[in-house]
Amino acid sequence: MSSSGSVVSLLDALDSHTNLLGAEHPQTLAAAHELAIAMWCAGDVDGAVDLLEQVLDRATFSLGSDHPQRVDVLTMLGEILVEQRHLEQAGAIHREVLEHRVRNMGGNHPNSLAAKSDLAAVLFELGQDEEAAGLEREAFESARAHLGRAHSVTCVLVWNRALNYERRGDSDSARRLFTEELVWLLAEDPSGLDTDQNIVRGMLAERLNWDSARAC
Repeated sequence: MSSSGSVVSLLDALDSHTNLLGAEHPQTLAAAHELAIAMWCAGDVDGAVDLLEQVLDRATFSLGSDHPQRVDVLTMLGEILVEQRHLEQAGAIHREVLEHRVRNMGGNHPNSLAAKSDLAAVLFELGQDEEAAGLEREAFESARAHLGRAHSVTCVLVWNRALNYERRGDSDSARRLFTEELVWLLAEDPSGLDTDQNIVRGMLAERLNWDSARAC
């Protein structure tokens, strides 16, 4: 199905859920969230942002500010704002997401560590390097200790830490992380890796000129 066809189909589904269940029902909010993602993928960024903001308002009223469904919508909105370079707004959103994740899941949960990494990335873009580096280091060390080397969140955090070394001009430390912590990905069958692991694998293959791994 084309992206435009998907949007039309999801819009029909949202209308149906709204009519049957009401605008603030969790299933209706989930349908609106899915539609917003499709709109984003189809290039209607403004429409996606508007819809996500409506979903946030409704979810806050009907589910509460700490509800996982609302936090997932908030996370998606933050991702779009980063892509659109609205970094101040994105930073505030990612900070709120991190607070929710830690409060409800604990500081070492994969979602909490991913949220900490997301906030660090935005803060680096904003030039707030000291706080960003601290968050990035905390996330990396926690993931390595509590999730293990092979976890997809750990792989992303290792990659981000290596990039941070490069930003500071320490290319030797960056390459050491690439080769000691991530090179194992290149020997893996891509079909056995998840999406984030394959993304890191592809970037690593390009960085190390590993031609045999480029097919991922």
